[in-house]
Amino acid sequence: MRIEQTSQRRGGIVLACLSAVALGGCANFSEVSAGQDELYQVSATGVSYTMSIPALTAAAREKARDFCGRQQMQADLRQLVRGWRPMQVDLYFRCQPTGVSLQALLD
Repeated sequence: MRIEQTSQRRGGIVLACLSAVALGGCANFSEVSAGQDELYQVSATGVSYTMSIPALTAAAREKARDFCGRQQMQADLRQLVRGWRPMQVDLYFRCQPTGVSLQALLD
């Protein structure tokens, strides 16, 4: 009896975790594109309406950080545009050398 309850509990935990992942949804990303004034843009679109706008925003930011990280730079997030139909986040960012302050760039 005790083994059966433990097994059911583990099954319930696994099912709850899988459900959370499914409800979290996933995003499709556009290719990072270059714009004017050294700005880059990436779009994240929710695959299902169960993915929240904050989750899409976090996914877009992570994509920007990864893009700049491959260039050994850090992402400087500039503008965020959120849309609801379809659920989409457009993120505009720059890549800056790591450790450079905004004041140093202005001087």
